[in-house]
Formats: sequence, structure tokens, C-alpha cells
Amino acid sequence: KSGEQSQGVRPFSQEAYLASQKADLNAGRGAPVPKGVDRKSMALTSLTDGKVAFEMIDEKREGLLDRGQARCWLRAMGWCVLDAELDAMLSGDASEKPSASRTAARMGIHNPERTKWGLNQLLQINDANAHRQNSSLKQLQAALRRLSNNRARISRDRLSEFTTSDADGFSELDLSQVLAAVGSFSSKQLDVDQLSVKVLDRICDPPSMAELADLGFDVARVAGAP
Repeated sequence: KSGEQSQGVRPFSQEAYLASQKADLNAGRGAPVPKGVDRKSMALTSLTDGKVAFEMIDEKREGLLDRGQARCWLRAMGWCVLDAELDAMLSGDASEKPSASRTAARMGIHNPERTKWGLNQLLQINDANAHRQNSSLKQLQAALRRLSNNRARISRDRLSEFTTSDADGFSELDLSQVLAAVGSFSSKQLDVDQLSVKVLDRICDPPSMAELADLGFDVARVAGAP
């Protein structure tokens, strides 16, 4: 021991090791923050958060997620891009950065024909795509302006019409929850630019159910429960 100390080698400390392990579990490892958002990192995207999200999505307890569920998991890790880009990530296509494609191949996650993903595979996919751009404030503002026919404000009805038109899209409950999260639960008209900022900010730092309740969102009331 004295020899190790004299050579500058620190003795093993179980306390330090456990602290390091805990830090790794709680370290953020989510998607990059969208450009234009005034935040340094994504909240609720640690390894522990990723496991919780996986278990919540894996309702049948199969230990595997299908494509739609895997997309949901990636979104839970902060990715706010189109389904096509999420599918490219799931297939191991990291073509924006050749070195990432080679890394994906070495890790065995480059498989265009895969239809199910486990937690470790999804974590590897998330990490292998850390170089990707994760949308931006300008992109969301432009999309909402197109949806509002280039007006500065957009109606809740127009948002509802667009987001709930697809069977795999939002439900009215989902839309109500999003609007509550950005403090616009009761709004009939929303400012496009402000809505864009608030949505992306909430993606980076999601509210708890208690916060949503404070913002006026009651799941039972909105869902029409007796």
C-alpha cells in the first residue's frame, strides 16, 4: 500500500466507486438540445430515466419494443425529429457521420430488417446518434406557420385537426396535456413563435404530473371520466 501511494496510485475506495456508479446512472445521455433553445442539456434522460421510460412503454413486459414503441422511447430521450429520421436511427443509418456508421456496425445495431429492440440496443442507438441535429426552434416555428397559413397565431382547433387526424398521432388527451405543459391549456388561440419556444423548452425539461395539475390539467376531467 505504501509503495502504491509513493508512486501516486490512489488506493481503491468503495465509497468513491459507488458514488461514481450513481453519477453514471444519473448523468444525462439524451438527445442534443434543439438549436435555439436556451438550455444546456436534456432533463430526465439519464440511464435510470431511460429504464423507467422503457418499462412504461413495454406494457406487455416482453423486454422488447416494436418500431412504434421504440420511436416513443427515443422521443422520451428528447428526440424531436420526424418518424423517418427515427426509423433511420433504429436501422443503424448514421450516414451523417461515417464514423458513427462504423461504430453502429461494430456494436451490432446496424440492421435495417430489425423489428424489435431491447433497452441496451436502444441506448446504443441513442449514443451512436449523438452527433445528429435534433430539430431547431426555427424549424418548429416554420412548421407551425405553414400550419397556420402563415399567420402569427394558430387556433387550438387547427392544432387538434392536424395532430389527431392520423391514427398513430395524438389523441385529444395528448394535445391537452401538451398545451397544459406550456401553460396554454385553456387558450383558443396561440402565438406561433411563443408556442414553439415553450414546446421545445418543455421537451428539454418535462413537467411532472403535479406541475401539470397546477397548470390546470386534470387527466380524469379531460378524459371525461365520471
